[in-house]
Amino acid sequence: MEYISMASLAWFMGFFPLFEIYIAVPVAMGAGFDPVSAVLWAAVGNFMAVPTVTLFYRQLERVSFFSNWMEKLSANRFRGKIEQYGGWVILLLTPIAGVWAISVIAKAIGMSKRTLFLSTGTSILIYGIAIAGSIQLGLGWF
Repeated sequence: MEYISMASLAWFMGFFPLFEIYIAVPVAMGAGFDPVSAVLWAAVGNFMAVPTVTLFYRQLERVSFFSNWMEKLSANRFRGKIEQYGGWVILLLTPIAGVWAISVIAKAIGMSKRTLFLSTGTSILIYGIAIAGSIQLGLGWF
């Protein structure tokens, strides 16, 4: 039962726009998860923002709160770079701008689902592993 509650915490923190994977992995490891489980659950939660935006983009546009929020996200300073370079820049910008913003921008410019899913998924895993590795190295020093 404890594993399920910790996995749920890591998943939710990874999914929630203000936390994402940067907070989810350290919190999960601090709560007692091993690095692999922390990255796995945080990454799955963080990645779930992509299909959520992809599936519900049109419906969310109809709700004024979400419409305004998505408009602000898609007007992000990184939009031009994503339009110009596509999936490669998503690998680099996902950890900077956040998966929610990247997903909304990609959907707004009409990027293919395949490119979006592969780029964000790869980016989330790379940065999740980097965060967990950094924490392990830092914790090993004490």
